[in-house]
Amino acid sequence: MNFLKKIFGIQTDQSNPVMSKAHEEHIKTVKENTEKLWKFIEETMDYYNSVSCACAFPRFRQIVSLDCTDYGKSFYASETEGFISNAVPYFIRSDMGSGIEASNELWTCKKCGSIYHYGWSDFSIHVNRTILKIIDLKTEEIGAEIQLPLPLYVGLFGHNFPDKTYVNPVDFETFKSYVRELKTISGFE
Repeated sequence: MNFLKKIFGIQTDQSNPVMSKAHEEHIKTVKENTEKLWKFIEETMDYYNSVSCACAFPRFRQIVSLDCTDYGKSFYASETEGFISNAVPYFIRSDMGSGIEASNELWTCKKCGSIYHYGWSDFSIHVNRTILKIIDLKTEEIGAEIQLPLPLYVGLFGHNFPDKTYVNPVDFETFKSYVRELKTISGFE
């Protein structure tokens, strides 16, 4: 078996059918969870737009700005990629020209006018990461404040990761509540 195929799991090890079956089941679970996550993210973007816009949710901004370079690591988050991919219809995109990323754009929210830096870079054959970092917030926040560690349902993929003080795997219901939670208004709890 090719050494790279063995390391990256491209080909299952036929000499160990138990490990091969476990690997196949893990891949199937990750695919199912990712499909469930991305469908939920699509619905959440519609929800954000119905009550304000995604910009009004600090936790949206937290997830889309998750950047492996801030940690000196090489990874991407399925949640970050899903939110950015599903955010495209809600933003006006313009070329930013050169920048520190392989691809750089300015994204302006169609609803509130908030401005973000969009960046995409590929770090390896297995890690392409996208970010959307706020430059100018122009809306009132209605979403709950961010928390650490950041709860992620499908989570991180790549070569090395931040420790659990920054990112924590959670079940779907916990993630769902996290991204849709509204700010608590004092006196109205």
